[in-house]
Amino acid sequence: MLRRFLEFAIDKPLLNHMLLLFIILMSIFAYINIPKEIFPPMQMDKITISGGYAGTSADVLDKMVVQSIEDDLQNIDELDIIKSTIKNGSFFINIDIKPGSDNISVLNDVKDVVSALKKDLPADMSEPIAKITTHAFPLVLIAIAGDASKEELLLRANDLKTQLSRFEDLSDITIRGDSDEELVVRINEQKLQAYGIQPSLAISALKNISSIFPVGTIKERGSHLYISTYNGEKNKEDVENTIINVADKRVRIGDVADVSFELSDEAELSHYNGQRNISINISKSKKGNSIALVKQIRELLKDNSAKYTHLKFEIYTDTSVWIKNRLNTVFSNIMFGLMLVFIAMLVFINRGIAMVVAIGIPMSFMIGLIVSELMGDSLNMLSLLGALIALGMLVDEAIVVAENIYRHLEHGMDRREAAIVGATEMFPAVLTATLTTVFAFLPMLLLSGEMGTFIKIIPIMISVLLLSSLFEAFYFLPLHAHDFLKVTKKETYAKKIWAKLYTWHNRALHFVFKRKYISLAVIVLSILILTFVLVKNSKFQLFPEFDTTQIYVLGKVNINNELKDTEDIVSSVEKVLLEKLSTDDVSSVTSVIGFKMDAKNRAEIGENMFHIFIDLHEKAPSNIFDKYVSPYLSIEYNGEVLKRERFANEISKDVDAYIQQFKELEDEHGAVFDELIVRVPGAGIVANDIEVSLSGKSESEILDGIKYLSDDLAKIEGVNNISNDADIGEKELKLRVNPYGQELGFNEELISAGLRAYYLKGEYGKMFNENGLVRIKIESGINEDINSVNTVELQIPSTDKFVALKDVCDFVMVQSFVALNKEDGVRIRSVFASLDKKRVTSTEVMKKLQPTFEKLKNDGYTLDIKGEEQENNKNKREMMQSAVIAIFLIFITLVWLFDSIKKSLIVISTIPLVLFGVYFGHLVMGLNMTMTGMIGIVGLAGVVVNDGLIMVTFIKNATDTEDLMKKAKTRLRPILLTSLTTVLGLATLIFFASGQAMILQPMAVSLGFGIAWATVLNLIYVPLLYAVAYKIKEPEVKH
Repeated sequence: MLRRFLEFAIDKPLLNHMLLLFIILMSIFAYINIPKEIFPPMQMDKITISGGYAGTSADVLDKMVVQSIEDDLQNIDELDIIKSTIKNGSFFINIDIKPGSDNISVLNDVKDVVSALKKDLPADMSEPIAKITTHAFPLVLIAIAGDASKEELLLRANDLKTQLSRFEDLSDITIRGDSDEELVVRINEQKLQAYGIQPSLAISALKNISSIFPVGTIKERGSHLYISTYNGEKNKEDVENTIINVADKRVRIGDVADVSFELSDEAELSHYNGQRNISINISKSKKGNSIALVKQIRELLKDNSAKYTHLKFEIYTDTSVWIKNRLNTVFSNIMFGLMLVFIAMLVFINRGIAMVVAIGIPMSFMIGLIVSELMGDSLNMLSLLGALIALGMLVDEAIVVAENIYRHLEHGMDRREAAIVGATEMFPAVLTATLTTVFAFLPMLLLSGEMGTFIKIIPIMISVLLLSSLFEAFYFLPLHAHDFLKVTKKETYAKKIWAKLYTWHNRALHFVFKRKYISLAVIVLSILILTFVLVKNSKFQLFPEFDTTQIYVLGKVNINNELKDTEDIVSSVEKVLLEKLSTDDVSSVTSVIGFKMDAKNRAEIGENMFHIFIDLHEKAPSNIFDKYVSPYLSIEYNGEVLKRERFANEISKDVDAYIQQFKELEDEHGAVFDELIVRVPGAGIVANDIEVSLSGKSESEILDGIKYLSDDLAKIEGVNNISNDADIGEKELKLRVNPYGQELGFNEELISAGLRAYYLKGEYGKMFNENGLVRIKIESGINEDINSVNTVELQIPSTDKFVALKDVCDFVMVQSFVALNKEDGVRIRSVFASLDKKRVTSTEVMKKLQPTFEKLKNDGYTLDIKGEEQENNKNKREMMQSAVIAIFLIFITLVWLFDSIKKSLIVISTIPLVLFGVYFGHLVMGLNMTMTGMIGIVGLAGVVVNDGLIMVTFIKNATDTEDLMKKAKTRLRPILLTSLTTVLGLATLIFFASGQAMILQPMAVSLGFGIAWATVLNLIYVPLLYAVAYKIKEPEVKH
């Protein structure tokens, strides 16, 4: 079967070269169409439920709505963790969907839960909205500024949003600083009282001044007439002159209220380099090509700039630049690795084999690119780094097959027969070697959560490339070998090198074979002891630290500040940053007032909050490869954007020093800033290095526990940015109807109905004007006076008389937290911190905090360890399971090849011994063990057995130790070549990783150093163990 397949490949050269051209064409189309981004999606599928009821405290909203929803959600099996955040007037529930669930079916179940609750909600409360979150990828920010009114800037921003909405692959376009036009009617309570009108009755009349609904139609033969109202008066005077009927009294609106057309209050304000602007935040869908989309957006902005010359349309935080530079870096690494591999083959083999093998590598990459595009994956750093990791492995199969074909040519076989026989002989071993590597990486798909989602592209890419390489090695390679391979008879430099290597290998084998049992015991025990020492002294962290292109300065001022007050305070921070920071380091400083990302990377909204984004220039080349090699091997290299000489962590320390003066700033109310933090964003799998949640006690006791834990954290060197989510919120006035009020007929419902008209600013209707929809807002004139509760009067039930609120109610003042945070229905408070990984790891911090945890548990607190430590424990457990599955699959494959348990165990015994090379490599490179390093170890298990099975395949028929050593010596060249090419393919990632590529540097170190050490084991240890296991005898001495 295989022979006929190979004969077809060799005997139909024209057809197969056309197939080759077709693959090239398809790969070009795949490259054009495939989305390009920095990282693949790393978020699990989620459902969110959002809702609110204006004027309701967080505690009441929890009891009124959220608790019931959470209880019913617990009955839906497909849901995982349920997290709720409840603030005054609004709530947000975030729910993880278990992998493999039908998202639409789960969403319908959640919507049923929400709908069932409707009957218990207030009549005027909107039903909460449940939806599946869509994965959006940040693309670009646009700043619009110039000599124009805010109304014009908003108009241009909305026009631009409409134009951008036509771009198919944009998923979210948000205008920061957006405002809608409103008709605001401010009731004058004193005038209403003079007319003897209750405010609640006035509101009922006012909300009917406009109708936007059609009246109907008249259909007469040949003529149709549509009937509607005027949709509300269009100017202030007409509204003021409108007469309303209230309690049988007819009054002009202008006589009892102030009327104005206004822009709504902004929820957020945006600054760009210290100046207020209107900004547009644009995200793309999963399918969108970031680089192509930004080009289109720039063309659109160029047209708008020409049309509105008095305005500036500027792009900042352009992720396409980051993507282009990252892809250039990895692509140049791949090209350089390919060159190193080719040069190594030229030097150590010959030109013919090097040519035959080198032709196949691009073919494997092209097939991998086509498959990735068909599977809906993107071209990102992880997929390209997966390709870089696979680069050296791809040539292993080709080298082994080509080298065997060449061996037959050297023995005088004709080209066609040598190509067929040479490939056929190696098929079982090469197929097994490919399967063992694939089986080593594929179990990583079992990793759950965001880590599994983030990292899955690597095993997929490596497996696809290896399988495509297997196809190439047994279809196209024999054809190319038939065409290009020629036997060289003359003495070459490569032959001289191999002669020396054969001599050294032969001496090493004879040395250990003199005393087989002692040599084996010394080798195994020495490796195990050294490995134990290295493992014992190693440290673990989730991801290595890497340079980024942003720094965050975020926080909040006193909660009683309004948006404009917060803006004024933040402007002073911006001014200092713009003055102090070097333009060689920083490209722009952008601020959003009214918004910040919390310690869990969730968006928080509040007038006292702010988030400053310091965008950095791209890092200038800092190693030989990036300076002198990468520019010539990149697709689109732009050295002008690579300005920054310093790392983001260095700049962040300067930023922290610059803002130190503000941390100590005070006014008449105390500290100006409740929180002011500098943060360098990480990989994104975990939001915090340290996160500990507390529950099970009263709110006041939780605060004591948080303080105790925070104080102990602060004593640990390397721990910084300690914060918590137990922020004290605004004061709440609770009204309790007193006996006198009850005697007059008041109850809580009447009190609420009477006061809502005074203090609840709400939307009571809609109207149209020439610009579109206008919302009608009605509010009291006293809701901005905190002392008004002492003077406001309510109408006594069933009378025309009024009584002061303070006479019928007792005032109880309470102060609660800004938000209630819940997980699976339990209220929790959390402490967060970040770490300097060079000084301390999360595991070390957890060990030092054990006495603190024990005391808190003894005091009745329930603790939940989250952050990096939780992710570490979960991933270590799952990686151990993946490793066991991988080794078992590898073992089954070896048993299939050898039909022998003993031979399979000999090959697989190298796996634990190879750990010495892994940990030694991390020690030499100055790296902690990381999650990606562990993934490299699991993948290494499949790679190291490949050379071992090739060795055992050739020595299994040895008759004595001399024959065994002779057969082992014949495997020196293919084993050394496959190891050398694999290590060279990884070399740039091991020694010259930069930026986000450093995430996978530990994986490359695990594989590179592990394979290098495994080469020694497979050349020395495996033949020695085989001789001991099978009791191979010494050759008989002939007299």
